[in-house]
Amino acid sequence: MKADRGVFGALLESFVFAEVLKLMDASDLRLASYHFRDQPMHEVDVVLERDDGIIVGIEVKASATVKSSDFAGLRTLAEACKEHFAYGVVLYDSTDLVPFGDRLVAAPLSALWG
Repeated sequence: MKADRGVFGALLESFVFAEVLKLMDASDLRLASYHFRDQPMHEVDVVLERDDGIIVGIEVKASATVKSSDFAGLRTLAEACKEHFAYGVVLYDSTDLVPFGDRLVAAPLSALWG
């Protein structure tokens, strides 16, 4: 059962990445996409960098709940990017928008479409 969740999580991350690429293509903004992972293995699934260096991080969780530790990678990214970090979001399987500190929020997956 746990293996099934892992596979679902990986599929969900791939799906979200594909949706983000579609949104990037339709946007007038010049964005580059990356994946972030540091030495201690904190990671962020999707990192978007605008042509002026502004950074947004997107973490994907296949869960209906979010906890502070789900933002570890985004906090690490924010620390690494300093003033270039604009915002971090954890997309998750719920309908609630929940703030998790300065420039960090949990948002429903449906936020990708409006």
